[in-house]
Amino acid sequence: MADLMAEIEDALPLAALCRAVERRRGRRSEAQVVVCFDVEPDARVLDAREPSPWRGFERLAEQVSALRDRLSALTGAPVAFTWTMRMDPQIGDIWGTPDWVARAYGQELARLEAAGDEFGLHTHLWRSDGGPADWIEDLDPAWTRHCVATAVDAFEAAFGRPCAVHRGGRHTLTGAMFECLSERRVSVDLTPEAGLPPTWPQQREERATAPSTDYRAVPIGPYRSSAARVPAPDPAGPSEPLLIPLLGAPTLKAGRRPLVVWTGRNRFAVRALIGAWRSEPPALAFAVRSDAPLNRVWWRNVVCNLEHLAAQPGRRFVTASAALQRLEPGRRQVLA
Repeated sequence: MADLMAEIEDALPLAALCRAVERRRGRRSEAQVVVCFDVEPDARVLDAREPSPWRGFERLAEQVSALRDRLSALTGAPVAFTWTMRMDPQIGDIWGTPDWVARAYGQELARLEAAGDEFGLHTHLWRSDGGPADWIEDLDPAWTRHCVATAVDAFEAAFGRPCAVHRGGRHTLTGAMFECLSERRVSVDLTPEAGLPPTWPQQREERATAPSTDYRAVPIGPYRSSAARVPAPDPAGPSEPLLIPLLGAPTLKAGRRPLVVWTGRNRFAVRALIGAWRSEPPALAFAVRSDAPLNRVWWRNVVCNLEHLAAQPGRRFVTASAALQRLEPGRRQVLA
């Protein structure tokens, strides 16, 4: 029934009308579109006794080439994506080593890298709390630093280079995490989600020591912060990494909220148009879980919505690091 209702809703011509309005309106400057795929296990709640393959990523790696070709044809430019991978302590506890994804899917990752894509980290803060299926998201500063450091070490060992891009799991970016990212010379963070209030874990089996970070007052576009002020801007002492929030757009009831790329195509198009009409940032960032292709409706919406963006003038699909270079072409790394 849900699939049928989604098909009926999407049959309305609202998305096409929004594209027509965008073309008529024109665009004064180019907008960078950063699509970040979070590479992680399919299940939200993990069991150390069942370290299963990541089927969502396997299917995504097979299907992304067709998506890339379609977006490139629409924009008339090369298309590159950003892939942020789970390499935190929970992955090590269950799969035996934090860099398991790089070991298990080396061929798939090599093909993505050859196509111009970028790799980074997607760090969750889960800590074992007893049994093999008992986890708690621990926001203690020492633990959050340990999670980031473990992931960065694993990334550097797996790929032989520093990690440039990071995205925190479950919307969380603390001062201790930011400080560690800065110390490890990570250039871009994609964790903030413009307009998102703090939340607790959604699954009954999951617990946390504190809610996720509050992003209701963050800027809609890229900005600099600091360990003392994150996620708020810090104009007095801007430092690495650059924060690129996931795109937010107005809603009828709750003000600005993140624009989820797997939502229905008409709702996505209308909210994107309203948001762009008011104020559009120079970088439009979206995050997609790697299990999206396992849900037919979700993946269809992801493809349709990205095609909707690509059909508008001035869109360029680039990696997070490429967006940074275009946003701040003359900037030298603070810690260099």
